[in-house]
Amino acid sequence: MYMESYLNKELHSISPQEPKYQELKLQVHRDIFGCYIKEFQTYQPILSAIRKEYENMLAYQQDQIQELEPLRSHLRLVREECERKIQARWGEERAEIGALKREKQQLQRDIEAMRENEKATQTVVEHVQRELSKQYLRYREERDARRLLIGQLSDLTRATVKTETPAGDNAEEDKDPVELQLALKVCRVDLTRAQEELSKMKAEYWDVVPRRNWDTLEETHKQTLLQLHTLQADFNQVKSEYDTLLELHNNRGDVKVETLDSTSVQQLETSDEPALPPALDQSEENAESNDFPASN
Repeated sequence: MYMESYLNKELHSISPQEPKYQELKLQVHRDIFGCYIKEFQTYQPILSAIRKEYENMLAYQQDQIQELEPLRSHLRLVREECERKIQARWGEERAEIGALKREKQQLQRDIEAMRENEKATQTVVEHVQRELSKQYLRYREERDARRLLIGQLSDLTRATVKTETPAGDNAEEDKDPVELQLALKVCRVDLTRAQEELSKMKAEYWDVVPRRNWDTLEETHKQTLLQLHTLQADFNQVKSEYDTLLELHNNRGDVKVETLDSTSVQQLETSDEPALPPALDQSEENAESNDFPASN
């Protein structure tokens, strides 16, 4: 009872916030076990041997931890380096994607501006065509009026000549006004047909993009897709390397834990001595939980 109360008192006196909390608890149990060895003279050799084996196992585990510490540091550095590379690659990809998006938006604005300019130019062309058609009609009407006046003047002149000279008709001059009227009708028909053809071409080719602009946009799109595929392939390669390193780290940790557990089980099976006190079992569990923090 005295030893149990002393053990509880010593354990309560140790603060869990201390840096070496587990080591202090182990030392308390080690002192209590030493007292039991001194008290039980009959079992002193076997208890001393048990204590020695536990001390050797603890020392071996500490050595193994010290040997694995450089590997853990190296893996941590590799992981940090891979994370930096991935972050840098993501930053570059985001910057390139942003630049490509801005370029795409700029090209779309240029296309819209070109369409607006084309519409404005088409409006000006239509206005000029209408004005030209009106001016052409005025010129034709004026020409026809002049020809009619010339014809009438010619008729009056011929009539005056007939009264003054003997009768002598000129068939070609009599037919001149009629031919002019026929020519005027033919010209008007040709003008109507030409205007219909022009309106038909406007309706068919209004939304057609120029071939040069189409080729430029298609080449830019192909280059953008090629850059995107290249960046995606690089990103997949870096991610695969990172996953491989992480899996290797986890596998090594699992193998080391399994090796230590199998060693402890073999030693317990080969021993024909009585069971250990509960205090030592608890100290061993605490020591193992502190020796392998990486397995979590």
